[in-house]
Amino acid sequence: NGTFVAVSATTTGLTRVMTSPDGVNWTPRTATEANSWQSVTYGNGLFVAVAITGTNRVMTSPDGITWTARSASEANAWYSVTYGNGTFVAVSADATNRVMTSPDGITWTARSASEANQWYSVTYGNGLFVAVSGNGTNRIMTSPDGVTWTARSQPSLGLWTSVTYGNGLFVAVAGAYGFTMSSRDGI
Repeated sequence: NGTFVAVSATTTGLTRVMTSPDGVNWTPRTATEANSWQSVTYGNGLFVAVAITGTNRVMTSPDGITWTARSASEANAWYSVTYGNGTFVAVSADATNRVMTSPDGITWTARSASEANQWYSVTYGNGLFVAVSGNGTNRIMTSPDGVTWTARSQPSLGLWTSVTYGNGLFVAVAGAYGFTMSSRDGI
């Protein structure tokens, strides 16, 4: 929406958001709570951020400047959030239900992950949500709707921490071993 938005896990006070019109000049903004904010996305006219700590682990903003606290479906460590196919999807590294979905970024519903892994990142592309984890047997899971997830095998047992989609390709990186993996279909 013409604005870059970044969130911070730590800082002094509530200044845990910053915005930029050009990606060069940044302005600090006030978060709703001094949470460990991990990820922010944009969709359907709304910025949505998730955190691994705090009372309200979701916050939303129409402009990236003024934020409103929202309740997550569960008090999990929410590491990543994305938007696709009219749905916000967040993944967690702990607790029972490690996925939550929302049609509007405000009201969230708990969902079951394919496996009880530490899910660190989720992205959307080519009609598919893809998430990666740092542990477990199958460290990739996919979903067409964010609700029903299917476990997928990975080419190596890296500590997969981030996944993204662009130019027809899903790409994931592993922090501990320097591995990368890519897929045309996410499967």
